Amino acid sequence: MSSKPASNKQLELKFEIFKIKIADLVPHEGILDWHLKEIFEWMQRDGFQLRPIAVSRLDSLGVKWKGKYLIHDGHHRTAALKKLNCAQIMVSVFDYNNPRIKVFDYNDITIPVPKEEVVRRATSGIEVTPRYDKHFIDVDGKLEPFHDNDLLEPEKPAPLSQLK
Repeated sequence: MSSKPASNKQLELKFEIFKIKIADLVPHEGILDWHLKEIFEWMQRDGFQLRPIAVSRLDSLGVKWKGKYLIHDGHHRTAALKKLNCAQIMVSVFDYNNPRIKVFDYNDITIPVPKEEVVRRATSGIEVTPRYDKHFIDVDGKLEPFHDNDLLEPEKPAPLSQLK
């Protein structure tokens, strides 16, 4: 008896890159002051956001969440842009339900984190802690982190002047 492999369409990682209001973002993690300072200084010096942040739509959660986006990778870039008086940010919007997207404990990738827990943390209003989880893309059985990954966050410099 042979099993039918998942369709390529389901496994393909599709995303769209565009600009949104920072106010429409919903974090699921906190930030670390030292890392925010580092990112802020880079952006201030370079004058652009180098890569879009990875987000997913929250529309399916109901009217309250229509037009809102959950940050999966890019909390520090978001905070740095706010500190630089930017009202907008470049995002890479993907389907969080894609089976290639995997989530694990930040410090131990043998401990899976349910995607529902990530969404619950973001939408519950509880105080979020930094470095709670780490998101990965399954590429032929190898886990590649979201951060600075061209599969989801390709280099596409956006001048800060266009994000004000």
